[in-house]
Amino acid sequence: MRTLITSSLKLLFRNKSFWFFLVIVPILSTFVLNQHQMNSISLSKQAENKIAELDSVDDKVAYYGGHGEFVIKVYDACGSELSEYMLTKLSRTGAFSVVRAKAPDMDREAADKKIEHDGEFDRMGAALYIPQDFDRLLMEGKEDEALTLYVLSDDGRIEMLEYSVKKELSLIKKTVAEWTSTEAVKLLNQKLLNTPEKEIVKLSGGSSRSLTQDQENRKTAIGYAIAFMTLGYVFCGIFIAHTVIKDEHDKVLTRLRLTGMSSYKYFASKFVISVIATFLMTVVLGAFSFMIDTEKFGIGRAKFLLMMFLLGLIFSSISLVIGVILGDVMNANIAAFALFSLSSLLAGTFFPMDATSSLIKALSSLMPQKWFLDATEMIFLGDGKAYLVLLCVTASYLLLTLSLGGVGIKVRNGEE
Repeated sequence: MRTLITSSLKLLFRNKSFWFFLVIVPILSTFVLNQHQMNSISLSKQAENKIAELDSVDDKVAYYGGHGEFVIKVYDACGSELSEYMLTKLSRTGAFSVVRAKAPDMDREAADKKIEHDGEFDRMGAALYIPQDFDRLLMEGKEDEALTLYVLSDDGRIEMLEYSVKKELSLIKKTVAEWTSTEAVKLLNQKLLNTPEKEIVKLSGGSSRSLTQDQENRKTAIGYAIAFMTLGYVFCGIFIAHTVIKDEHDKVLTRLRLTGMSSYKYFASKFVISVIATFLMTVVLGAFSFMIDTEKFGIGRAKFLLMMFLLGLIFSSISLVIGVILGDVMNANIAAFALFSLSSLLAGTFFPMDATSSLIKALSSLMPQKWFLDATEMIFLGDGKAYLVLLCVTASYLLLTLSLGGVGIKVRNGEE
């Protein structure tokens, strides 16, 4: 068996494609991990009970409604303390996600054109335009002219928004009429400080674990890194399966059976090679990971590499079994890419699966990456059960694939 492992490793290292996946894929994973990733869940958290700021009026707000929030895009040409108070009160109702773009040079005509465009190419419940003379109009009692509300959806919460806006404008107008501008601002801010803090509790949808915005962003980056490494691990297993297919084609398996070697022992030697290949790819990933800060992982470098190694064991063995059962190099390559694409997509490594149907969620729970992302959340929150989850998931998939692999080789060769 040792001779078989040695000879198979030599064949594997002669494969130039194997070296590509061994080196380039870890580099890509490290590059993705080092990027600042944002997802819709993170953006929706950014707008919980506070105003989310946009860098430009051209930035889209669709992703701030990741869980069905009523998103309001605000074009603020005023930027005064009174407009800040009104928007803060709207955001603290818990019913809306207020996303503001500061536009000090925007007039009403430009706002009409911009909102007409964004209403078609962006997704929001409503939009607000606050003119430059917002404070003056309120002091003159012209609250109807002090703000323009654009209804951009048929959401039933629009009536609540209209009521809330009128209520706040009326309160501001009354306050500035009784006090000077400076005193009115102080009084309104004091009322704001005395308002009880609200906590949003989601009763359904999404994960039961609550992550911070920074943790959501790090989880997104780890998900992309997992997707890239999955591609490398899958093709590592396929390249090993190529040696099995070649051995079968050259009647090597027939000669090995004549020596008394069983199919299970032969497949075990190939599995050992997949473990070695997985370990080498993880080592390369670990070497390149020193180029980025430990904080980028969010869970620690050692824990991240352990997760990747266990994930590699699963996918290299699965792709090895697929290649053995198919018995054809081209079909095995196609199946490997399909395995990578579908599993990464359904597991939620590219985007969250919280808003999908129950059937898609059930399929997602069958993907190994889904469990590794869940374990990542648990590690973020300091849950020690994450390691038990990782070990149990890895053991389950390995037991299944090793059994199918041994049986597959026997069936392919017509053994009783």
